[in-house]
Amino acid sequence: MGSLIINKVKYFGDNYFYESPDLHPGVNIILGDNGSGKSTFSYFIEYALGGKIKPFTDDDAEGRYSLILNDKNNYVHLDLSINGIAYSFKRFINSSDIFIDQPSGTQSFPLDRKSASFIFSDWLLEKLEIPVFELYLGGSHWYFNFNDLFRLLNYDQNTEPRKIYKAPLAENFVADSIIIRKSIFEILLGISSADYFKKIDKARAAMKHRDLAKALWENFTANHEVNGDFEKLSLRKTEIESTLATLEAERKGHLKENTTVDDKMGELAQVQSILVDLELKLSQDRVAIGALENEKAKIDILHAGLVQEIAQIEKIIFTHEKLDLFAMELCPFCMTKKDVVEGYCICGSKFNDDDYEKFVYNANEYKDILSHKQKSIKAINLGKAAYEDDLIEKKQRIEQNTLLWEEYTLKLKNIINTAEFAGNSTVVDDLNDRIFKLKDELLKINYGLKNSTEESRLKKDYEDKNKIFGAAQASLNKAKEEYNKNNANTIAQFNQIYSELLSKSSYQSHEAYIDEDYMPFIDNREYKANSSDVPKRLMYYFTMLALSLKLNSVKHPRFLLIDTPEDSGIDTDHLNQNLALLNNAVAFGKQPDGSIKEYQVILTTGYGKFPTEFDEFVVERFSEKEGNFILKSRSASHDETNKFPDNKGFHSHE
Repeated sequence: MGSLIINKVKYFGDNYFYESPDLHPGVNIILGDNGSGKSTFSYFIEYALGGKIKPFTDDDAEGRYSLILNDKNNYVHLDLSINGIAYSFKRFINSSDIFIDQPSGTQSFPLDRKSASFIFSDWLLEKLEIPVFELYLGGSHWYFNFNDLFRLLNYDQNTEPRKIYKAPLAENFVADSIIIRKSIFEILLGISSADYFKKIDKARAAMKHRDLAKALWENFTANHEVNGDFEKLSLRKTEIESTLATLEAERKGHLKENTTVDDKMGELAQVQSILVDLELKLSQDRVAIGALENEKAKIDILHAGLVQEIAQIEKIIFTHEKLDLFAMELCPFCMTKKDVVEGYCICGSKFNDDDYEKFVYNANEYKDILSHKQKSIKAINLGKAAYEDDLIEKKQRIEQNTLLWEEYTLKLKNIINTAEFAGNSTVVDDLNDRIFKLKDELLKINYGLKNSTEESRLKKDYEDKNKIFGAAQASLNKAKEEYNKNNANTIAQFNQIYSELLSKSSYQSHEAYIDEDYMPFIDNREYKANSSDVPKRLMYYFTMLALSLKLNSVKHPRFLLIDTPEDSGIDTDHLNQNLALLNNAVAFGKQPDGSIKEYQVILTTGYGKFPTEFDEFVVERFSEKEGNFILKSRSASHDETNKFPDNKGFHSHE
């Protein structure tokens, strides 16, 4: 199944920056004092993966991250590998879009499903080989996003350990309901087979379609008179049509013997006038269509140009931080640091904001330009749609007028051919009566045939949909058997690993397994101190990692982010004892040949609050005492400013 490995974490802004050391598969430990930036490191990862970080929003009532919120032109940049393929994610602060740099080029995806049918989460789940899963909750419809699954990939310090699952983004009774949590667990462990649930939806839809078809059929037969003898009606229709043809030919022959032409001339002139008017309208519409098509071609050219510009700007947004050729702090010739007074050029000349032109923009300005271009292309799309609507309308009018022209042309021919038929007689009246009666009978027969045809169609539609439902139900029953069989095996292995890990943890349990809601049931629910909630939750996450390493059916991407698991008053010795069991969890996941699949665990913790055997896994250190915080000020030193460019554009006097 899919794997996720974080390679590097970056933050860039006008005032602050951060770039992590290279991270690697396996265990990566981020050390730090309280307040030095451990949780910020985790925030950056979650934010770049599409999560909502409350301190990064101005409306957070619990506390805002002012250094980041007051920074300008700032974003988080994540280098990572998915199934061994390198990608880069870039997300601006307070942005609902994520830019992805991938081998095929740069793309941007929205985070909100309301703004697009295919969003960032869909892209990420597709790469991780996890189907986009839908759940129907009564009248509600729930799409599972990567953020939902991340609730069992991220052991965060803001969620009470006794709750197991990370708190949802939207804290309401639906988002944190039992059925949602069970579905997250099932999707990650591959026991909630997407194929099985799709078959459930397919069977439900088939049953709904069958019931609707049956209701339509029964309603039609109840409200319409249906003559089931279709062949008899058809035969009688053929007889009447033959008789009518004979009678009408006889009437026509009789009328030819009594001719006059004068009374047809007025009708002839009227039809000719209508034909001339129709030909004029057709000519005008064809000219208008030619003009519209020329204008639409120009709009298409403009649209294609804008699409190309947007693609270029998206690429620039991703690579812009690497271009520092025109920083105002450096001389463009000797590239040495030069103190420049605000409002003065490098040459020393004074200028106002209105006296210069920007040739290179900062990343945030490029993002604004992109937004403007995207709005422009929306306006162009509206223009294209308007032209297309006008073209469709005029083509439809031409089609309608062409049919009218053909109709009146035929009518004109008939008037000319029948101009001589003006006579009348008793014989003609008798023929007219017989023709009228036969046409009345033919009308009733046609109505009966129509009802019989419609009834047969509705009946066949019901029978076909009933067969489809039967096939869908049989397929569902077969999938359910397989589903239950696979689930029992996976759950049994989960219970075995979880029970063994928890017995070796500071919890020191005797028996542990998960109940029907996949929640821990330990030692018959005997009371334990609050500190026992840490191993109970941590071993749950370790067990899922172990199963992802062991079983190919598990969808879990073999990634864990553990942020400061020192909650509920647990002491350091017990914390270290529990963290050391990560090695046991990985050992459970060994393949039959002794190999271990690639995985990654990122642990943020305090100094001394991790097992000593994990010393070699420390990749980053923060310290409040030494003033080494995660966010580095750009104004701290000249060297740091050069190493992490601030992307200010070069300016020229006008």
